[in-house]
Amino acid sequence: MLHGLARLLPTIERAGLAEAAVYRRRALYRRPPALTPASGPLLCPVCGRRASRFLPFGLGGRRNAQCPDCGSLERHRFLWLYLSGRTAFFRRTLRVLHTAPEPCLEGRLRTRHRRGYVSLDRFNPDADVQADLTALPFADGAFDVVVSSHVLEHVPDDRAALAEIARVLKPSGWAVLMFPFDPRRPTAEDPAMDTPAKRMAAYGHPYHYRIYGRDTPERLAACGLAATVVSTRDLLSPHRRRRHRINANHLFVVRRAAPAGGAP
Repeated sequence: MLHGLARLLPTIERAGLAEAAVYRRRALYRRPPALTPASGPLLCPVCGRRASRFLPFGLGGRRNAQCPDCGSLERHRFLWLYLSGRTAFFRRTLRVLHTAPEPCLEGRLRTRHRRGYVSLDRFNPDADVQADLTALPFADGAFDVVVSSHVLEHVPDDRAALAEIARVLKPSGWAVLMFPFDPRRPTAEDPAMDTPAKRMAAYGHPYHYRIYGRDTPERLAACGLAATVVSTRDLLSPHRRRRHRINANHLFVVRRAAPAGGAP
């Protein structure tokens, strides 16, 4: 999760800057100071902050998007509520792989799972492991849980990354995957979108390679992962979505698919 990326967009598009040239800039991982809103009816479930409003965030400057204390965005608050309300994630100590770890989540997950928690990123030098998601440096079945939020759309060969996630999960393990998703249409993906400027025009971000669509469960199945889709509407009432400032969103809960002809 980078801060100030919008200011770099003209340079990125004009110069065709590679993702590594941008994502290795340490300054972009530091959240700039901002005015602190007064207490109010909005509630961040991650840190417990109550506020009259949240802060704008994103290339389009989404209103009421970012918690003024922990920095969580809509997707992080949705993920937190799913993990805490629908799973045993916070009640057990697990072996967890967290890709592109968000500051609002990393410390809390590390405190809960201690030595079982491993953060991974291609570019962020503060991650525990610097590696590519398509070539994970871990043994088969190393993790109980993989948490990967808004990473796969940055990976040109996402099928290789998904196969690696399946490989490092224990047979009883599971992963939560989040990415830009539009259930109304098939996945939008075109190898001709081969520059930051073209990808910005096609997908709304210079380093996104696709917007996932309704064929995503089949895409995951082809990589050895059986998926369940959970939407914010499945999880939360309209009142809770307004209170936590959570927009229309989806997450995919995936498990290793049973081998063909194997036990269910």
